[in-house]
Amino acid sequence: MKKSKEKESPKPEKKIIENVFSEKKLNRRIILFFVLLCFLIYGKSIKNNYSMDDEFVVRNNQQVQRGIEAIPEIFRTTYVVNSQKSNYEYRPIVKATFALECEFFGVNPHVSHFINVLLYALAIVLLYMVLKALLLKYNILLPFIITTLFLIHPLHSEVVISIKNRDVILSFTGFILSIFFYLKFIETKKYYHLFFGAFFILFGLMSKKDAMTIVAIIPFTLWFLKDVSFKRMIPIFISYVFPILVYRYANKIANHNFSRKTLDWENPLYLGSTLWDRIPSGFYSIYFYLKMFLIPHPLVSYYGYNQVPIATWSNAIVWIVLIGLLGVTFYIIKNFKTKGIEIFGILFFLVTISMFTNVLVPVVGIVGERFAFIPSLGLCFVAAWALLNAYKVVYENKELKFPAFSSPLFLTLGVIILLFGLRSFTRIKDWKDTFTLYQTDVKNAPESAHANSLIAAASIQKIKENPKMSMQEKRFYVQNAEKYYLESIRIIPDYISSLNNLGMIYYTYYNQPEKSIPYLKKAITLDTNYVEAYFNLATCEAKGKNYVDAEKYYMKSIEIDPNFVSTYFSLSAMYAEEKKYDDILKLNKDAIKKGIKADVLHVNIGNVYFMRGDTLSAIPYFEECIRLNSNNRFLNSFLANYFKEKGDLEKANKYYDLMGASKR
Repeated sequence: MKKSKEKESPKPEKKIIENVFSEKKLNRRIILFFVLLCFLIYGKSIKNNYSMDDEFVVRNNQQVQRGIEAIPEIFRTTYVVNSQKSNYEYRPIVKATFALECEFFGVNPHVSHFINVLLYALAIVLLYMVLKALLLKYNILLPFIITTLFLIHPLHSEVVISIKNRDVILSFTGFILSIFFYLKFIETKKYYHLFFGAFFILFGLMSKKDAMTIVAIIPFTLWFLKDVSFKRMIPIFISYVFPILVYRYANKIANHNFSRKTLDWENPLYLGSTLWDRIPSGFYSIYFYLKMFLIPHPLVSYYGYNQVPIATWSNAIVWIVLIGLLGVTFYIIKNFKTKGIEIFGILFFLVTISMFTNVLVPVVGIVGERFAFIPSLGLCFVAAWALLNAYKVVYENKELKFPAFSSPLFLTLGVIILLFGLRSFTRIKDWKDTFTLYQTDVKNAPESAHANSLIAAASIQKIKENPKMSMQEKRFYVQNAEKYYLESIRIIPDYISSLNNLGMIYYTYYNQPEKSIPYLKKAITLDTNYVEAYFNLATCEAKGKNYVDAEKYYMKSIEIDPNFVSTYFSLSAMYAEEKKYDDILKLNKDAIKKGIKADVLHVNIGNVYFMRGDTLSAIPYFEECIRLNSNNRFLNSFLANYFKEKGDLEKANKYYDLMGASKR
C-alpha cells in the first residue's frame, strides 16, 4: 500500500503543470481573439483618407513631414499652432510617431490608419494582461468580459478611426503600462519597475494630458483591487515627482509664446461662468456619457453649442442625475467594505470623467466621445459585473471552467459584440474623408453651430481641391456652404469666423461685395484683431472702388499682423490701379526695413521700377524674390532671358535651371 501511495504522490504536481499549460493556451487564444476582433471591426478604416483635424497634425504639418530630424524640435513645441497663434497643448509623443511615419512611409493616410488599429489592438492586449494581474483572485472570465466590452464599444470608434486621436490611444497605453510596472514593483520590490512606472506616466502625459487622472487612480486601483497598503505605496507617490515636474517644465517651454484662445462656439461656459453655473452642466455631461455608453447613437465628431445645451438647475435631467448619484453614493457607502468590482467601476468612472464634466473647467465642445475613452473602462467593470450576476456566474471562483460558447452568458455576450461591434464598424464609412464626416454628422447634430460651419468649410475646400469640377457641382457646393454658414449664424449670431467666411462666399462666388460687407463689418466689430476679416473687408471695398475705406482696412490688417503677406500684394495692386506708384515703393520698402521676409515685397518693388523703365533697379529685387522663393516660373524665365541678353550665361543658366524646377 505504501508503494502504491508513493507512486500516486506526483499526480497533484502533474495536475498543476497541466493547469498552467492549459491557462497559457487559453490566454494565447484570448489574445488572438482580441487582435482579430480589433482588425475585424476597424480594419476597413485602413482604406479611409484624412479627415477631421488631420491636416493640422499630418497632412499639412510641415514640421511632421520633415521626419526624424524634426523630433527634437517637436519636443520643444506645442502640438498644433494655428494661424491665430493658438496652441493645442503639448503632445510630443504622438507628434513624434507621425514624424516617424513620414520618415519611412511618406504622407500616407492608409499607413496612419493601419498604425492606429495596430496600436488599439496592442492597448487592448495590454489592458487584458493588466486586468488579469489586478483581478488575480477572480476567474479569468471577469477580465475577459471587461476587455471585450471595452474593445467593441462604439464610443471608442472616433479614437480608433480618427488619425488625430491617436493621442488618446497612446495616453491610455501609458496609463496601462504604468499600472503594470507599479504592480510589478509592489510584487518584487525592484526599483527599476518604479522607474518604468514613472516613465510611462510621463509617456501618457506627453501623449495627451487626459492621463492626468491616472496620478490619482493608480494608487486607488492598487489599494482597492490588490489591498496594497498606503505605506507600501509611498515610493510610488515619490516617483510621481519625476514625470509631473518634467511634463510641467517641458510644457511651459513649449507654450512660452502662445495661449489657447477659447471661443463661445466651443463652449459658452468659457464666457464668465461661475462654479455654481457649471455644476448643472456637470450633471448633464454625466447623463450624456452614461446614455452614450448604454445607447451609443447618434455618434458625432463634434457636439458643442447648441447641440448639447448649457444645462441649468431648471433642467429635469440635472435633477434625475443628482438623485441617481445620491442613490449610488448610498450604495457605495453601504457596500464599500466588500470592495466589489462594481463599486470600483463606479468610482473609476466618476474620478476619470471628472475633468470632462465642465465643472472644474469648461470643456471644448462641451462633451466628446474621445473624452469617455478611459472613463468608460470603469463602466465596463460595472457592465461585466451586471452580466455575470444576471447569469449567476460565480466569478470569484478561480477554478470555474471557461463556459462553452453555447452557454446563455456567451450567447448574450455574442449579441452585444454583434450589435456594438457592428455599430463601430458602420461608423467607419462616416469617417471616409472630411466632407463625408461633416455631411453625415451635421444631420445628427443640426443644432451644433460648429458642426454647421465645418460642413460649410468642407464644401468650399471641395471646390479648391477640384478645380476641374463642373459648374453644376460647383454651384451645389457653394450653395451648401452658404446654407450651413447661415445655419451656424442662426444658432450663434456672433459666430465670428462664420460671419467672415459667409461674407467671402458672397464676394468670391456670387460677385456681390456689397452683400459681403455687412457680415465682415460685424466680424471686425466683434473681434477688433481679426486680421483676415479686415483684409477681406478691404478687398470688398476695393472691388467697389471705395479706395479710401479699402486702404484704411488694409493698413489695419498690417498693423495687427505685419507678417500677413497677402495684404502687401493686394494693397500694392490697388495702388497700381490708382497709379500711386510711390505708395507701392514706400509700403513694401518699409516692410523690408521692419524685417518682413517675403518674396512678394520684392516683386512689388521690382514691378514698379520695371514699369518705369528702370530695369537696372528692378533686377536686384527680382533676384532677391527668387532667393526667397525660387518657385516662380515666369520670373525665372524673365531673369534667364535678361541675363542671356546681357551675356551673363552663368546667371542665365542658373535661372533656366530654376525655371525648369518651378511649379508655377
